[in-house]
Amino acid sequence: MWFLIKGSFWFSLVLVTLPFLDTGSQEALDKAPPLEVGQSVAAAVAAFEDIRQICVRNPDVCETGSETFAALGIRAKEGARIAYQFLDDKFAGDDAEIVTGSLQQTPQVQQTN
Repeated sequence: MWFLIKGSFWFSLVLVTLPFLDTGSQEALDKAPPLEVGQSVAAAVAAFEDIRQICVRNPDVCETGSETFAALGIRAKEGARIAYQFLDDKFAGDDAEIVTGSLQQTPQVQQTN
């Protein structure tokens, strides 16, 4: 679960950063509302603190959320299994020839002092 949260954070950070690297995006960025980092960080910290306290205020929300994320995790795992089987069936083929190789042993040279 924590992996998904961290992954979502980094993915959204990449998406926010990409327009700064593209020179063609400057016109769209000029029309966007101004970004004030200090206020944004303060709002994010306040929101994080509020989210941390939600389980204290309403434990049913956390219990239901935990069950929901567990069910979504099981469904995601099953979806990954189905996708793997589909790709394996599609690209492996029944008559796929397995090619293996080996390294030849080279003669060892004795060192003289």
